[in-house]
Amino acid sequence: MSRVARRELWAKLRSGGLVEGELPAPGEARAPWFVRLMLGIAGWIGALFLLGFVGAAFAFVLKSSVASFVAGACACAAAVVIFRAAPRNDFVAQFGLAVSLAGQVLMVMGAGQWFGRFSSGTALYLALQQALLFVLVPNFVHRVWAAWSGVLAAAFAMVEIGLYAFTPAVMTAAFLWVALREFELARYGAIVRAGIYGLALAAVQAAVMHGGLAGALLHVQRSHGLELGEAGLWLGRLASLAVLLWAVVQLLRREGLALGSGQGRVGLAGAVILGAASIKAPGVAPAAAILIVGYANADRVLAGLGIFALLGYLSHYYYSLQATLLEKSALLAAAGVALLAARFAMRFWWPAPKGGEAGHA
Repeated sequence: MSRVARRELWAKLRSGGLVEGELPAPGEARAPWFVRLMLGIAGWIGALFLLGFVGAAFAFVLKSSVASFVAGACACAAAVVIFRAAPRNDFVAQFGLAVSLAGQVLMVMGAGQWFGRFSSGTALYLALQQALLFVLVPNFVHRVWAAWSGVLAAAFAMVEIGLYAFTPAVMTAAFLWVALREFELARYGAIVRAGIYGLALAAVQAAVMHGGLAGALLHVQRSHGLELGEAGLWLGRLASLAVLLWAVVQLLRREGLALGSGQGRVGLAGAVILGAASIKAPGVAPAAAILIVGYANADRVLAGLGIFALLGYLSHYYYSLQATLLEKSALLAAAGVALLAARFAMRFWWPAPKGGEAGHA
């Protein structure tokens, strides 16, 4: 649109009372999505060729933990410079992302030779490294990756010390703590949103893969760490229930609803029903918490992740071998009936506000 046409359109909108003030400055034009996609692919190709050439020329770096760590740190520092030099260039952004990932791998390889591969020390170091990169690297996708991988590293450390049953509750609690304060931390903008998405992805993974599958994928040696046995599993499930109840209470308070009101009682009753279902299916509570917060914050991405986590975990749970199909079918059917009863009760104790606008709490 030409400058004259923009001015005429703005004058018509202002005369109609739809806008106020002067004509805003034109924003930066963005290339079509297919051009940006090709630029991103070209960035990855260029970065891989460069890293392959450097790796072939300096193969000795991989044999020394110190050299590997120093080379990885230099690559991450170069990625920070690349991102800050051209933050809106798709080619440069993807090139810097590939360089940063290579640097992270080299640093972890160096740390792994110090602490031992697949050890809690290496996992804790990785969590600290990703937290630092989350702050330093000014790129949204990179920050989502850093938050997700850092939280998973911390979860691996929990698994190594024998707290595997508590990982869904802890990861979901970390996600909820940040997501429920998104509006309070609005001044940090994209940084908070990237952290929320990274934590949500980690919580989704914990919800969907909770059980024997996660242990197999993480190569967990259950002979190490604490041996909590069946009591630890039940405590972890109760922790997930407590996290879900805490999230509902925080949402009710944020919406200005008293816990003793009809709406408050219905909300708590629904949370208890979901929590009771998660006692035998521990992935239900984390997935439901993500879905509830996504809906409450009007965030379609989080709501979609919650739905995906819920469906994914239920599918995994139904076909796993922890119990017979008859027992699982009865549990899922009972949970469905309880949820339908809760929805029926909400029609009487949680009516829609006057004017046809439904509340989010």
